Amino acid sequence: MEQVVFRPAKLLVTVVGKNNGHLVLAASKRGGARGGTKAAGRSFLGGGGEEEAEALLTLMLDEADGVVREVLRAGLEDPEHVRGLALVLDAAAMVRPGGGTKNAEGAPERAEGESMNSGNILITCIITHGQADEIMSVARQAGARGGTILNARGTGTEDDVKFFGISLAPEKEMLLIVAQSDQAQALVESVCRLPIFSEPGGGIVFTTPVEEFFYLGR
Repeated sequence: MEQVVFRPAKLLVTVVGKNNGHLVLAASKRGGARGGTKAAGRSFLGGGGEEEAEALLTLMLDEADGVVREVLRAGLEDPEHVRGLALVLDAAAMVRPGGGTKNAEGAPERAEGESMNSGNILITCIITHGQADEIMSVARQAGARGGTILNARGTGTEDDVKFFGISLAPEKEMLLIVAQSDQAQALVESVCRLPIFSEPGGGIVFTTPVEEFFYLGR
């Protein structure tokens, strides 16, 4: 039996306007990425109004520096369309068919852009469809500057429902909020006081440290 090889990786999450995700994908491929996963949703970036958005999730190995460099460059060269935000998360263990890529010789320098290392936390809420707007409103009152709502779908089966004794709604929403580390706990506490999180199967909230956070098109 072939051995499964786990490799440390990075996850690049990029949020841009509707129909512009392909520009980020093209840039990431120029940097060495093999592909990505695109999701549609709504965004409340920079404290402005709601707008339709696309999120692109790209797993990266040794090509991470090149991918980030090219995505940053795309934002600088086409700020009208490649406008939004991007963040890099640590994916502790990833399996890629074929055993992954060879180690790159030297890390390419990244393009100039507005960026910051660490100091940020990604708050992820997975809730029943239709609940994200209320959570976003509460998060804003607690200091959140913006967020992104993605459409999702639960994977619970009828057996799961019987086993846990709860009702699982298949249609979900995923709310992503980037917060400064010193604000994250207050935001999470405010959100989790909502009645939805006191109901069985109502939703979950988890946080992830952000290695890098930068705006695109600014």
